[in-house]
Amino acid sequence: MRRFSTSHLLITLGFILAIVVASLYGGLLSPSKKTVQSIAQTSNVVEPTLMRLRLDVKEYLITHDKKYILDFGQESKRFLALLDTLESASKDATIAQNIKELRTDMQNFDTLFKKIVVLEEENVKIESTVFNEYNAALEEHPNRILFQSFTDNDPMSGNSAAHLLDASLKYKLAVASYSLSNNQFFLIRSNELKEEIQKHANKIELLVENKESLKRIKSFKEAFSVYNQGFEHMSKNIQAKQVTMSSAFEEVVPRMINHTQVLVFTLEKES
Repeated sequence: MRRFSTSHLLITLGFILAIVVASLYGGLLSPSKKTVQSIAQTSNVVEPTLMRLRLDVKEYLITHDKKYILDFGQESKRFLALLDTLESASKDATIAQNIKELRTDMQNFDTLFKKIVVLEEENVKIESTVFNEYNAALEEHPNRILFQSFTDNDPMSGNSAAHLLDASLKYKLAVASYSLSNNQFFLIRSNELKEEIQKHANKIELLVENKESLKRIKSFKEAFSVYNQGFEHMSKNIQAKQVTMSSAFEEVVPRMINHTQVLVFTLEKES
């Protein structure tokens, strides 16, 4: 039998050791199949989760259902958890930067949505506590003054009462139209009608002699003042909401979509 020399044995053992070390080292450097699959599966969920976040905001604006606030909170936590998973699974510098920017934008999106919710809740409160309470008074008082002027044979105050009633109806229509459409035309129109209403109300207060009518015009002016203050507050909220919506959907969301697409592409390339 042929015997191996000591030098041959050492060379053979060295070669085997090199193979073992190389295989172990290679396993440490390259991600396992399970890790690659985990990254791919997680990256595929990022974009749909972002789409659901956008949908939650839009559904809330349509329905004012608080369910969508809760859904948004859950989806945002899920989105951030996905980013944490991706960050821990990859050490790529580009991925880390994308995740950092996405996390910041997600926090900004959350802040903007909370601001929208506050503005919307304030406007709903104005509608229920101001508009609903004083809505009838803006028609009732001018109507009663108008009919009283016929009884008293007072055409001057009656004429002003008719104009006041007409302006009040048009004013309420402009307010409702602006709150529904956010069209600046109705905001301008409501301000014009506000001045007309104040002019006719002041004129009636000077002309009317009937004590009941005088009492009514004072009540009307008080009701209109509260109603108009409520509308001014609402219109400011609507304008603030438009600015916030613009920041959310024209700046933050497009940036998040872009970062998400880059992130998914980089992850797929890495895996």
